[in-house]
Amino acid sequence: MNQVLIVIKKTKYELDEEIYPDRDFYERITKIQNNSFDKIYQSHLRQLKSREYLQKYVFPKGKYIFREELDTISMDDFDLVVSLGGDNHFTYVAHHLNGTAILGCNSDSMTSKGALLDFTPETLKELVDQNWENHTEEYWSLIQAKITYPDNSIVSTVKCVNEISIRNASPDLTSRYILNHNGVIEEQKSSGLLLYTGAGSTGWYTSCTGLSLQESPVFPKDADYFGVFSRELSLRARANFKLTDFRVDGTLKVISEMNGGISIDSLPERIYPFPPGSIAEFTLSPKNLKVITSKITKKEEL
Repeated sequence: MNQVLIVIKKTKYELDEEIYPDRDFYERITKIQNNSFDKIYQSHLRQLKSREYLQKYVFPKGKYIFREELDTISMDDFDLVVSLGGDNHFTYVAHHLNGTAILGCNSDSMTSKGALLDFTPETLKELVDQNWENHTEEYWSLIQAKITYPDNSIVSTVKCVNEISIRNASPDLTSRYILNHNGVIEEQKSSGLLLYTGAGSTGWYTSCTGLSLQESPVFPKDADYFGVFSRELSLRARANFKLTDFRVDGTLKVISEMNGGISIDSLPERIYPFPPGSIAEFTLSPKNLKVITSKITKKEEL
């Protein structure tokens, strides 16, 4: 791991400073929001300490950038990319990779669990000090999509790490679409479709189905299939339709009958228009995401 790129997410406080340059007005806003200023600012300080810790004790020769600079960097120049932030930051950084290994480091473990993040700055230092002997390499499945629009233009989306949401652009309106999978074609009305990988099988899907973690049909992050769930179907439709909660090991085709959108990994920067007549085809990417994890963390989970 000679060439390491550390990608930093700005703290909420730093982002809020850009939105609210008037400090008095900002404090008035946070007072309305359940007196949240102290919580936001203390998290900001902890995240600053995480950055300083990595720079001083873990990767003093690494290259440190904010994620806004990712498009100016060639990932091929690095052996490892460290995502310093939370889960959403991890998926955002992963969208920019093309084979380079990634490692997730939680910048504030006091307020964020980080389901995709195996390390804190302190445990990452232990790993590096031990010459990486307690690391493992995992290869997570990714979902890729191709959208063909009515004017015959084609867009390929970024590759999904966690989940894809397909729904009406207006949350108050019904999502209408046609599903085509393994010769079964169904026209559905719901609050939207959720596609998810093994990495995402313990997250949004669990919340949608109302199952406990123990009951959820979780599957490995490197599985050769992905899951699909039709959200908030009527009881009658769920009983009669075949394509409501299923797995895809080939291609899923979705035809839009709505003014909709396709959201990748719940990121506002990764929403693709899905107007009526658009056709989206979803498959697993032939190339998986290489993720550095910890043997110690895996033992603790067991």
